Amino acid sequence: MTTSHDTKAPDRPAERAGRRPLDRLRRPEYTGANRCLPCTAVNVCIAVGAALAAGGLVGPGLGAGVFVASLAAIWLRGYLVPGTPELTKRYLPERVLALFGKAPGVAGRDARPTGDVNPEEYLLGTGALVETPAGDDFAFAPDFAAAWRASVRGETGETNGDGNRDARGRDARDDLGELAELTGLDRDALSIEWRGGAAFAYADGERIGHWESRAAFRADVAADRVLTATRDDWATLPLADRSAVLGALRLFVQECPTCAGEVALEERIVESCCSSYDAVAGRCAGCDARLFELRLPASLATAEE
Repeated sequence: MTTSHDTKAPDRPAERAGRRPLDRLRRPEYTGANRCLPCTAVNVCIAVGAALAAGGLVGPGLGAGVFVASLAAIWLRGYLVPGTPELTKRYLPERVLALFGKAPGVAGRDARPTGDVNPEEYLLGTGALVETPAGDDFAFAPDFAAAWRASVRGETGETNGDGNRDARGRDARDDLGELAELTGLDRDALSIEWRGGAAFAYADGERIGHWESRAAFRADVAADRVLTATRDDWATLPLADRSAVLGALRLFVQECPTCAGEVALEERIVESCCSSYDAVAGRCAGCDARLFELRLPASLATAEE
């Protein structure tokens, strides 16, 4: 499981037509679970300032009315002033954004405290990873790679060559079964939602993590099955530690689990509502599915500019 900004699915025309008048004012991409707390805080401050100004110039009644109307706009639309994300991105320091879990590199809702497991040490200790012949990197151990590929072939089925799309004949029950197997949680408490090719996992309504693509989800499911079969201690690790290990292991996937295409590294700029940063991502050259994304250290990003 990994964390990144949400991918929004556009409204269907029929859904827009059936909306009530109040619903047409709503901006679901900026409200509810998608509400940005730093942007909301900035807008509330603007609302307070506007209300005080109106109250001072005209009277308390107008000031109160402006404040109530402003809060209603923020509640419905997520913002009062268009362009607030640019304001927060430019003027709010990272230490302020970090208070809301919004600074670059700070995990958000999906974050869970981890234990004492060091993913790299664990994977080297299990023999899942080995040093490359040059000694400057790691790679899947041959035995682990063979078992991982066998697990992938056994559980992916037909994919139509698209790592971001459902395999033919798959349905939500298949995903839920694999999610329950992967997390060790009760299937009835779980739900999984696919938006724009990304998977968002929930337990009892709380988001517990997400994957950048179906290929990333498949990679973790396959790796989890191999580790479950070969490591007695794997199932005893906390979910957060298993997620960290699987995420680290996915960095070394060289073959897309859905189309068998080559996974190549690329650099990109990640834009969230409150920040932007340089990142390196692993993407399949065959189906364009993204398997992982890591923030590039500022020193490296600066050196390459």
